[in-house]
Amino acid sequence: MPMSEKEQRKGSGKSANATALRLLSIRQRSVFEIASKLREKGFGAEEIEKTTGYLTDLGLLDDEKFARALAESRARHKAWGPARIGRDLASKGVEEGIIKKVLSEAAPEEEAALEALRRWKKGNKAIEGQKARERAFRHLLARGFSSAAIMKALGVKAEIESE
Repeated sequence: MPMSEKEQRKGSGKSANATALRLLSIRQRSVFEIASKLREKGFGAEEIEKTTGYLTDLGLLDDEKFARALAESRARHKAWGPARIGRDLASKGVEEGIIKKVLSEAAPEEEAALEALRRWKKGNKAIEGQKARERAFRHLLARGFSSAAIMKALGVKAEIESE
């Protein structure tokens, strides 16, 4: 008769702490992500709560630090706007209050939209005029920038066209 996953885990000696630490060694994660992964691996609710509490007390699990690092990374490397970053953080179980705080501390949205527009322009030099403005607008909107920030960025067209 095959052993259950829980019996296999007990036999292998893997604890919730060791599993969570291994997950955190790969990349930073939210409390929700760690709890979800531990649940998937068959750990019980009490064990998960103890583990997340222990790691939080050690400072290894901190949703605010996680949110700040993820927001900075998404803005810098993927040129995402606040709305898209906020949705990403929410999908990772970060509380709304933390999301609002982190987004309010980020660089001004207009500057980020202008930088994202510059990046888009580099890859789309063949498109010009109104068609370029429309495509750039849709691109930035999909990246999570507000219409107002996009319009401001597009209003700085002389600077972009001179590059």
